[in-house]
Amino acid sequence: MRSRWIKHDNLTSTSSFISDLLKLQTLEEGTVVITDYQDDGRGQGEHSWQSNRGENLLMSLLLYPAFLSASRQFHLSRVASLALCDTLENLGIDVEIKWPNDILSSKGKIAGILIEHSITAGNISRTIVGLGLNLNQTVFPPFQPPASSLCLETGKVSDVAELGELVETCLMNRYNALKAGQTEQLEKDFLEHLYKAGIPSAFKSGEDVFIGTIKGVNDFGELMVEHEGEIRTFAHGAIRMEVKFDQA
Repeated sequence: MRSRWIKHDNLTSTSSFISDLLKLQTLEEGTVVITDYQDDGRGQGEHSWQSNRGENLLMSLLLYPAFLSASRQFHLSRVASLALCDTLENLGIDVEIKWPNDILSSKGKIAGILIEHSITAGNISRTIVGLGLNLNQTVFPPFQPPASSLCLETGKVSDVAELGELVETCLMNRYNALKAGQTEQLEKDFLEHLYKAGIPSAFKSGEDVFIGTIKGVNDFGELMVEHEGEIRTFAHGAIRMEVKFDQA
């Protein structure tokens, strides 16, 4: 296991552990916390991330992106999402990014992301990137959308630590690209992976049901949908779309 890694058998959550540890000591950028089980794994909003003990990758990684203004924070979501896509595509799994924070394989949701920022003087002083990647679990509660895993996709059992190191490598590669100013390439790659981008689809916003086309995600993290020649923007929770999978 790499030198900047902290491993625990059981934590409330890996992201909370980093946050609490930072109150006591300074941690190096790139510090990773990984655990076999989380008592309170968190997802976006009020959602939770449920995982069987020792079967999946549960990790958080610490960044200090002071070069990035708070108004451009969605770049870090792009970095994390593309890192998971890079990881899975290296393993031969085709995946897409469902806005704002889900990674979808052919059979269902295979990974999720939760990012927490600290803001100082208008810039992002600290980011904790929480990642959950389903590896060896094959039976899940009846989630919507349904869950999948690397084992369900490939029939193979994965080494959790090895996959964690691959995720870390992919994430730091994408993060270093962001630091180097390669934002246009990141935006292009993200759009190429964005679920239903460029495809007319049914959406629901409040009581309004309409056919629109996803055009991308702006720097504020809002989904941009073209409807009747106009680009409308939606924050997380303000719009829904149907997701279908081949469950054969």
